[in-house]
Amino acid sequence: MNQDTQNQTPGQEPVKYATPIQRVWAWVGVVYMLLLLFLTTYGVAHGGAFLRGIGGMMLSPALVGLGITVILRYRAGQGRGGLPVCALLSGLAFLLAAWGLLRDLPTLLAQLRGVNP
Repeated sequence: MNQDTQNQTPGQEPVKYATPIQRVWAWVGVVYMLLLLFLTTYGVAHGGAFLRGIGGMMLSPALVGLGITVILRYRAGQGRGGLPVCALLSGLAFLLAAWGLLRDLPTLLAQLRGVNP
């Protein structure tokens, strides 16, 4: 008897833990929650002046989550196309995420310093 079924009362369902893919997307959600909190706080603190030109940066967490999901599905045997497709899709997702960050980071820093880009 394992520990989960040992401590159950009759009629209670066993504990269902999150899969690794669900955990990845939960962390992506946490990152988006922190980003939205930062953007809202910045807008309120600066009299309604919100940050502009950071779309690629806002898309990057989802692309990283997609790349990790592709790798996890391949490792679990659920991915289609084998290793080349896994490497291509995850590499493309990571590359686009890095490109979005690198492209929008100077814009973000200029706005945080008070310089109009």
